[in-house]
Amino acid sequence: MGNPTMIRTGDVFVIDIGDDLNMTSVAWISAMNELLDEIDAADGPKGLVTTSSAPKHYSNGLDTPYMAECTAVEVGAYVETCFSLVHRIMLLSAPTGAAVTGHAFGLGAFLVLAHDQALMREDRGYWNLPEVHLSMNFPRPLMSVVDARLSNAEKQRAVVVGHRYAGLEAADAGIVDGACALETLTGAVVERVAAVASTAGDNLALIKTQLYPEIAEIAGR
Repeated sequence: MGNPTMIRTGDVFVIDIGDDLNMTSVAWISAMNELLDEIDAADGPKGLVTTSSAPKHYSNGLDTPYMAECTAVEVGAYVETCFSLVHRIMLLSAPTGAAVTGHAFGLGAFLVLAHDQALMREDRGYWNLPEVHLSMNFPRPLMSVVDARLSNAEKQRAVVVGHRYAGLEAADAGIVDGACALETLTGAVVERVAAVASTAGDNLALIKTQLYPEIAEIAGR
């Protein structure tokens, strides 16, 4: 997976998170945090939109080939950085939006939930938590994201059943805010975030810690 790249469109910082399979590699996590540092340091109205130029994937989640070659200690440290990035986006002191251009699996699905708003491609791609089918479970730092963002009925379907949600179904379930054509997707999310860019700042950061108290506690806020 290539490193993410960022441009600024008016008040909105747009991060292209990758153009390949889009697994969250160690280098990718580091690069994302550097870009978020830039956004944190920017003054005035601002917002963040993440999108992907990959032909099929928004994010494929954890870098499992890397994990297969690592020691348990290295895997634990890597996974912790992934959790921290999800929480950082959730608590960002600027409005955020995800343009889900393709599949969002595993940690990629959590990245979608981390944003304040999200739109999904209507004709292709699934949002999915496949852990139950992989004999994996959910560490508390990730389950806390599910608890904060999904209704009880959808938590059951998403986590226990491991259902794969296409765009329109994900919108009906409240996982994303809507679905639209790929050609208009990123622009539509940028427009939504730009409309609330003036809310960026300490007050928004405080509101997010109030909304997500467990996330804020885990993140040390």
